[in-house]
Amino acid sequence: MSRLLPPYQIPSARRASAAAFVPGIRKDVDGWRAQGYPGVTETTRRLLQFWFETDHKLKGEEWHYFFCQREAIETLIYLYEVRRLRRMSELAATYADRIAVRPAEDRFARYVVKMATGSGKTKVMSLAVAWSYFNALHHPEVGLPTNFLLIAPNVIVYERLADEFADGKVFRSDPLIPSEWQSEWQFSVVLRDDASRPSTRGCLFLTNVHQLYEGRDESDGDVPDEIAGVMPPPARGDFARAAEMRERIIERGPVLVLNDEGHHLHNDDLKWAQIINDIHAELGGRGTRGVAAQFDFTATPRHQDGRLFREIIVDYPIAQAVDDGIVKTPLIGELRGDLDITSDDASVRYRDRINAGVSKWRQFNDELSKANLKPVMFVMAENTTAAGQIADYLETLPGFGGRVLEIHTNARGEVVEGKSKAKKEEIEVLRQAARKVDSNDNPYAAIVSVLMLREGWDVQNVVVIVPLRAYTAKANILPEQTLGRGLRRMTPPASGDIKEQVVVIEHAAFKDFWKKELEEEGLDVEWVPVDQVRPLTRTVVVDKTRLEYDIEVPILAPALVRSMARLDQLRADDLELPTIPLPTRHSFADDRILYTGRHMFTLEVIEEAEFEREFPVEPSSYLSVLVRLIERETRLTGQFARLAPLLKRCIETRLFGQPVSMDGELVMRALNRPDVKKALFETFVLAINDLSIEQQTVALEPGWIRASATNAFTTTRQCVEGKKTVFNLVPCDSQLEADFATFLESPEAEDVLAYFKNETAVHFDIEYQSFAGGLRKYRPDFVVRVGDGVTYLVETKGQEDQEVERKDRRARRWCEDAAALTGQRWAYLKVPEGIFRAYPVRTFGAILDLLAPAG
Repeated sequence: MSRLLPPYQIPSARRASAAAFVPGIRKDVDGWRAQGYPGVTETTRRLLQFWFETDHKLKGEEWHYFFCQREAIETLIYLYEVRRLRRMSELAATYADRIAVRPAEDRFARYVVKMATGSGKTKVMSLAVAWSYFNALHHPEVGLPTNFLLIAPNVIVYERLADEFADGKVFRSDPLIPSEWQSEWQFSVVLRDDASRPSTRGCLFLTNVHQLYEGRDESDGDVPDEIAGVMPPPARGDFARAAEMRERIIERGPVLVLNDEGHHLHNDDLKWAQIINDIHAELGGRGTRGVAAQFDFTATPRHQDGRLFREIIVDYPIAQAVDDGIVKTPLIGELRGDLDITSDDASVRYRDRINAGVSKWRQFNDELSKANLKPVMFVMAENTTAAGQIADYLETLPGFGGRVLEIHTNARGEVVEGKSKAKKEEIEVLRQAARKVDSNDNPYAAIVSVLMLREGWDVQNVVVIVPLRAYTAKANILPEQTLGRGLRRMTPPASGDIKEQVVVIEHAAFKDFWKKELEEEGLDVEWVPVDQVRPLTRTVVVDKTRLEYDIEVPILAPALVRSMARLDQLRADDLELPTIPLPTRHSFADDRILYTGRHMFTLEVIEEAEFEREFPVEPSSYLSVLVRLIERETRLTGQFARLAPLLKRCIETRLFGQPVSMDGELVMRALNRPDVKKALFETFVLAINDLSIEQQTVALEPGWIRASATNAFTTTRQCVEGKKTVFNLVPCDSQLEADFATFLESPEAEDVLAYFKNETAVHFDIEYQSFAGGLRKYRPDFVVRVGDGVTYLVETKGQEDQEVERKDRRARRWCEDAAALTGQRWAYLKVPEGIFRAYPVRTFGAILDLLAPAG
């Protein structure tokens, strides 16, 4: 059973990009990352280390930024801070010299970050704010500001961003600010209707673009009268309000502009782009630097003719997000035949398509509701009349009565109701309902809308999409935008455990259209006859009728803990460091680059030459990379100031058996040899672990871990039907686990009274000291209670590595401690695959006899 890599790990490869700058930038950033980020300020180095090389927990669970988010902020830092490529002409000269650049494109740094819907653009925005703010404080020479303007294209997007940024929420909830800099974080977030002038050192203004217009936008002409006539509060860009907000922004000085759904403004004639250019000009006229940079975030950075924007510097396409398990896997539920019925009533005209969507929704709901998840079907109607007819029909169906939300947006992205008779207070209720579709309180099974496909309304609970309107350039609705409304996952991406789906009900006649539009993104959407579409996800729940199979596990205090109390005892002279002879320059004689010049057409060799490889001497980068690796291995944080000088002293006084300087090229060449790096790394890791990992007396802590207390969870792994366990299903990570679970369930194994598969959701693991000396967590595969009164921790084992013996030893010790402290009988059993398959047994006792020591 194949499993995806966790989405935070650095991949060995990723999908190619058609964006002009991206291939070269991606290669450079990969190399820069591997070298330990040379050229950055110490502030940036600390932030990168804190964000990506430190273990984080959110809501009690291990948490990491995705690699796509990491690559995006790394690229912004690399181009702006390290390479200082802050003009379009500079980017073009470096990465695509055949691109002509207009003067209007060279006003300030302007980067486009292309990231698929659901991949976390908002996270990258918050990382960019923290990076800019702290560098502005510590390193003003970099040219970054402490003030920010975050612009949304419409009210829907604005409200989603406000949920994240209002009152600085994201900067408190996410691991953005190292603890030692918390006191320096003096920051305000000003929302569009807030008239205050903040006095804090830094500030982020959050608004939708209409609030910055001097005069009302006239772009609503294509919106039906019944929608245009019903407007919720705010968002009318009157002259006085727009001018006042722009003045509050400008008076604070240089600003970094962040645009969400930034594909709207890549035309200098558009008002959005004009506003930013006007702010830049006004700031310059007041003697300041103007707009420091403009970062545009969008999943669809294309012109109307399909061309990609030239300013793209990061490309994380929807296909890659699907590959990485960050978003749902899209599936087309294919319908064939003459489906449309002649009728003025859209619910009759599209009855077959609607019913197909309802059928698929029921299948998802039957499974996902067991995990308290609330799947939603989204119907995209062709006009408000059709939407009302479809909503009325859905209300008549079992399971949909009172659970259908008919809702629309106007061109500004403001939520309005489909019937012109709606009152303002009713519209406000609808707006709140639309915002809560993903909450546990969501009462809706279906949402019917006309213009809701405008950017921003993309929620995680949508599992079925039924498009009943044309895809046109005028409506600015493309297949990728249709998928985008349902791409966000219902559950957090883990390590490939759950492959979620979103199903689009579509007629086979549109297959070529979808393929043509999505192939440039590398996304090959599978078309499956709609009657063959089945949810992959299964829900594991506790069966309350089988509580006699429940098992309680005592909670023991850790036997091993990490303490920094003795780390000050670490001395360079005390380390067991091998002595490595300092190589001579002759040792690197082969370190040269061979050049061969050939005729382009005949391939005849025209010239040959050799070049000596230039080796950069950057001791600080070397120390930074090695200390970061040591900290990650030993689970330390914030120890660079302590470890870097110690590491440097070991290198310069002991490693080579003679005094050396890291400023010498020969020394740095030697230090970059794999065997030398390994010797330094292992020496420090072992020494730190010896000093920091301590044994303590194990005590019984309050409470028990009960299998029956496990919350429902979803999985797409192979499952065995449960009978002797409180769980309805037993998810398995390998065929060996599946076969062993089947054995435990067998009626012949009558001595097995109860068991459970020890899933992450159970929260039972044991700490142990790894082969490298670090503290790790170990989760036994099964917990089994047998007829003689013993409860076993069981580990099924295929291939064994150097960690297995240590895990075995620690599990046996845990069982001894549990028995001594509880008076119950606990034991550990490892079941090797070779023996399990070579000697078929029928009872658990037979396995014990088989594995018992000889004699």
